[in-house]
Amino acid sequence: RVGMPAIAKKGRALTKFGIDVIDHFGLTTSTPRDATKRGCHLAVHHPNAPQLVKDLAAQFKVIADVRPPDIVRLGLSPLTTRFTDIWDGLEKLNRLINQ
Repeated sequence: RVGMPAIAKKGRALTKFGIDVIDHFGLTTSTPRDATKRGCHLAVHHPNAPQLVKDLAAQFKVIADVRPPDIVRLGLSPLTTRFTDIWDGLEKLNRLINQ
């Protein structure tokens, strides 16, 4: 009922916010900063990405996937993802990286 333009706008805003949070925590991303060149997902690089994805799911119920060789990929569905979900998920990822 909201319409595709509003859904797409929220998707861009979620991804922009996620990039800002990644920068806040000092993580590394290859997610394009240009909104016209990205989708609704975040790519966080870390050499231990496969284990981080497992730990995110097991310890925090955060679902991500791995893109070899070193990407933790987080999908952001505009219909179900809240801004607080992005903060919480990336904070947990940062905690795992820095423990």
